[in-house]
Amino acid sequence: RVELSLGHQNFDTGVTGTALMLPGLRLKQDIVGAKVRVAGDAVLDSDSLMPQIAVGVQFKRLQSSGLDSTLNALGAQRSGADVYVSATKLFLAQGILVNGTLRATKANQGGLLGFGATLGGADNGYELQPEFSVAYLINSKLAVGFEYRGMPNKLQRAGQAAGLSDGLRADDWKDIFIAYAPSKNVSLTAAYVDLGRIVPATTGGRKQTGVYLSAQIAF
Repeated sequence: RVELSLGHQNFDTGVTGTALMLPGLRLKQDIVGAKVRVAGDAVLDSDSLMPQIAVGVQFKRLQSSGLDSTLNALGAQRSGADVYVSATKLFLAQGILVNGTLRATKANQGGLLGFGATLGGADNGYELQPEFSVAYLINSKLAVGFEYRGMPNKLQRAGQAAGLSDGLRADDWKDIFIAYAPSKNVSLTAAYVDLGRIVPATTGGRKQTGVYLSAQIAF
């Protein structure tokens, strides 16, 4: 019924950091989360229309880096909180799992580029962003699926005020994945991820794509 989580992200900006004259730039973020199931049960209610509903919050803090002065100039903060409500429905006979989430957030690129922006009168309030995923259960241990996550675009107006046109715009995230769970406590996931354009002023507008691998152990 209750899930608590701790996360740490350590992102190497690679050639982008070098292009910003910040070679070796790393963006590090700490995330503390709590999630509570408030209604329904995805398995026990699989024979009805009732979804499993949960609410959650994530507190995020971006550690200090060489990007601090840029984020300060854009009016972006280094900490923020996401609040979300999520509904999950398992269609057991068809082997399909569907999840929809509505998230209130200020996070730029998930928080790795700070939270919100005020330069040029940019709207610094919370935005509601949709998230959606669907998975097809090939068998009890193997699934394939698709995920989509809306991203706020708060840095774009701030970037325009700084003379960067659309150089700080953000695109929505999406991926296709395959997941294998040999037991209820262990899961392995591989995905092809398309994060769209991230700081296109430094990447020539190229889309950011790649392969994602994950191993998770739950207690």
